[in-house]
Amino acid sequence: MSADSPREVLEAVRRLEAELEILRRQARERQRDSIDLRTQIAADAAVERRAMVEDLERVVDLIGASWRSTHDQVAEVGRQVDALRAFVEESVGSLRTARLELRLQTAHSNGTEG
Repeated sequence: MSADSPREVLEAVRRLEAELEILRRQARERQRDSIDLRTQIAADAAVERRAMVEDLERVVDLIGASWRSTHDQVAEVGRQVDALRAFVEESVGSLRTARLELRLQTAHSNGTEG
C-alpha cells in the first residue's frame, strides 16, 4: 500500500477498521456458538450420567433379587436335606430293631399246616 495522499490513508484505515469490526463480530458469534456447544455437551453428559445411574440401579436391583432368590432356594434345599436326613435316620433306626423270622412248616396233603 502506498500512501499517496492522506485521504487514501484515511480510507485504508477505515477499510481496515471495518474489516476488524467484521472479524470481531464473527469472533463473538463463534464464541457464542462455542458457549452454546459447551452448554449442550454438558447437558448431554448430565443426561448420560443420569441414564447410567438408572441402569446401575436396575443392575443392583436385579442382583439383589437374584441373590434373594438364590438364598431362598438354598434354604429350601437345606430344609429338604434335613427332612431326608431325618427320614434316613428314622429308617435306619427301624431297620436296627426289625426282626426277621423265618418259619418252615410242612404242609399236609390236604393243604393244612401241620
